[in-house]
Amino acid sequence: MSNPSKDEHKTILKTIRISESLARSLEKEADDEGTTVNADINSILNRHFTWNKKILEFGIAQIPKPLLKGILEGCDDDTLARIGREIGPAVWKEIAEFWIQDSSPDKILDMEASWSKVNPNFQTRVTREDGAYTITMRHDLGPKWSIITENALREFAKISFHVEPQISTGESVVTARFKVNPKNLPA
Repeated sequence: MSNPSKDEHKTILKTIRISESLARSLEKEADDEGTTVNADINSILNRHFTWNKKILEFGIAQIPKPLLKGILEGCDDDTLARIGREIGPAVWKEIAEFWIQDSSPDKILDMEASWSKVNPNFQTRVTREDGAYTITMRHDLGPKWSIITENALREFAKISFHVEPQISTGESVVTARFKVNPKNLPA
């Protein structure tokens, strides 16, 4: 079996046929972004296999941001907190199990962070050092989404690591910090 990390850096030459209009669009986008057509095509294909294809397989609904914000604004804070506690960690676990067949806490965090590469609306950064975790989630959906995120992170830390995290919540960033007893660390 090949080593996936080595395979990611190896390249092969493939010739494909595309329409002239698509070629012009790719060239313009690459020029506008200061990159190459090859880099853009690799990015597009990577996004397809690491994100687009998977969200369709799992059944994730995509709705316009203004509609989602409107729905959030119509909910009271207690309902949003309950949704975060009850649904957030459960959905993260289900998605990790479905996509990577591993729903251990660290794999869930790795999956959340990897989404940041393909979904600019939600960014997750995770640092781990000697049992100390810092999980920072950034979004652009306003303070109501922060309520969901805060409660999802709190519940995730409780059920996965058996700790009560310290959480700081802003309008678009939620950070959870906690230290795990080494015998409670996920395997």
